[in-house]
Amino acid sequence: MVNVGDIYSLFEFTEEEFNTICKKAMLNEELTKIFEMKIKDYSITKIAIEMGMSESTVNRRVKTLKKKILKVI
Repeated sequence: MVNVGDIYSLFEFTEEEFNTICKKAMLNEELTKIFEMKIKDYSITKIAIEMGMSESTVNRRVKTLKKKILKVI
């Protein structure tokens, strides 16, 4: 099972469910990668470093990600 952090911690997804959510939410490659890192409990700072973007950009992407996921679950 995939354990999803913060808003994600409300749910545990199997890998199949995770993939279905990514597809239904129409997550692009960037948002899918951020989603994976959030599941792995990466900090915003670590995600920013890994993705080569600022922390404020990561925060905006996470906000977008949350909205998209909540629409499909």
